[in-house]
Formats: sequence, structure tokens, C-alpha cells
Amino acid sequence: MRLGVIEMASTEIIPGIHVVRGRFAGEFGFIASYLIIDEDEVLVIDPGTAGDPGNRLEKSIKNLGLDPKTDIVGIVCTHGHPDHVGGAGRFKRVTNAPIMIHREDAEILQKPGDFLNNRLILNRAQRFSMKLDKGPLRVNFRGIEPDEFLEHGKDIHVGSTSLKVIHTGGHSAGHCVLFDTSRKALFTGDEVNNFPNDPRKFYVDTSGSIVAKLTALETLSKLGAEHVLPSHDTPHIYGDALLQFESVRDGVIHLQDIILTYIEAREEADVEQLVFDIRQARSVPIPQSLEALLTTTVHVTLLGLKEAGLVRDLGKGVWTRIGEG
Repeated sequence: MRLGVIEMASTEIIPGIHVVRGRFAGEFGFIASYLIIDEDEVLVIDPGTAGDPGNRLEKSIKNLGLDPKTDIVGIVCTHGHPDHVGGAGRFKRVTNAPIMIHREDAEILQKPGDFLNNRLILNRAQRFSMKLDKGPLRVNFRGIEPDEFLEHGKDIHVGSTSLKVIHTGGHSAGHCVLFDTSRKALFTGDEVNNFPNDPRKFYVDTSGSIVAKLTALETLSKLGAEHVLPSHDTPHIYGDALLQFESVRDGVIHLQDIILTYIEAREEADVEQLVFDIRQARSVPIPQSLEALLTTTVHVTLLGLKEAGLVRDLGKGVWTRIGEG
């Protein structure tokens, strides 16, 4: 029955907004792509990995009675990580739709190997393991040039629908979210929910910023969004939507506090020691599948604490707490 295929291909969350979910990806949950449809035009948000759910998008659009070759106005990548841009090149070849990404993350779209080389802190063994990894962060796609750069405050139009681009820059330097003001729907990529079921668990890459993430959470919480639509979690609506911002903020602040506590206890500590302490204590929810995600996040958090005048870099990767007195 065709009906069964349609139901599997996409699900309408609210009128005009459909989610296309890929296969379950372990800790990362179901990776989601979104279709915004208005007046027979389609905008794709986050085409997923090179295989999934990117390979389902074309069928989903056809099942909705639209033509992928003529009706797609754009392919938006909220940021440059492989689980968000991996499917962009293939989908562009099928549809010839323009790829849009922020300038600060375009390098990963253009040179996918830069994700491993520049955006994660990896030792030699971890780098080799990542090249063999079959998870959603694997780099198994060719580079492609973006057609347009996302800019903060600009609008993207789909039919009569307008989506506002908001550059957040916390999860990665070029991370953006999109806000559909008419439906009060916020497409958050990975800035709010990184993982399903626990909004306190998160990671950032080396270009990201804890300061920018906290600022973004404050800004986004005031938009009045009634639907928060992340790429790795189920949609959140009404009161639950507002709760996401509070919970993610609590998770970020808790990690900062834990790092400060462990540095003070050790007097001096490097990133490896802090990662060990955090894993042993199990005091905060952390990424489990790839060790580099926690290592990188701790490093970026230390930079934020340094900016706030709370820690000092002693050199050679060793950090100490700055006294409060």
C-alpha cells in the first residue's frame, strides 16, 4: 500500500511542517530533517548524513505531491557537522536546489576532513577510529561549495512563509537556528537539544563557545516559540518547549561548576584529568559514544571560564583556578 510508504517517509507535525526521520543512531537518537511547505514550495532544513535520512527526502517530497527537481527553494544546513551536511551534496545533485550555510561553518561543507582535523580534539588512535566509525559523525561524503551564506537577521521565504535566520554560534561557530514567526516554530539544529531524552547533555566543537551558547539560550527562550524542533530529539511544544531552554542552560552551568570544583580540588589540572574526573564521578550527563566529544567540550568550557576570569592557563594544557578573594 502506498499509504504505508507515505507514513514512513514523513510525518506532519503541524500544518506545513513535516519531519523526515532516519534510522535510530544510538546515543544520537533519530536524526531528523524538516520540510517546510507552502504554496507548492519546499525548504529542506538539515539534509542529514550522506545516507540517512538524506536518502529519504526525495521520496518524501514526491509522496507529498511535489517535484524535488522544481519545487525546492533551498537546502539549509543549520551547521557543518557531518550528520547535518553529509546529505547536502547528493541532494543538490538530485534537485539542483541551492545549499545554504553560515560562512563560519562552510569550511566543513567544502572540506569535510576539516571536521576531524580542526573541530574535534583527537589523539592519533581516536582519529583513526573516527575514520572507521559508522556513526552519524562519520565523514564519508565529498566536499561541495555552498550557494548562499546564511546571515543573522535575514529572512528565507517559502511561498508566503518567512523564516528568520538567527546566528547562535554556540554548538559551532557557524551554527544558526530558524524561526517561523507565523507558526511560532523554532528549528534549533543542535543548539538546544544535542541528544534525545536529556537536554542537559550536550557537546560543542572547537570553534564553538559556551558563552555564545548561554547567550543564545537566553535569546531563544524569549522568542515565544510554541514548537521547538531539534535534529536529535522529538518535537517539544508549548510549556515543554520553554522547559528545554532552562534544562540546557542548567546542563551548561552545571558542567562549568563541576570543572571549577575539580580544578580547585586538584589545584592544577589538564583536560585529560578533568575528563577522567567527570567520567568517574558521573555527576553530569555526558556523551558516551565518542570520547572526543567530552574532551573537546571540556576544552571549550575552560576557554569560556578563562574569558570570565575564573581560571588561568598555566601553559602546556594545565589550568588552575583563580582565587575568588
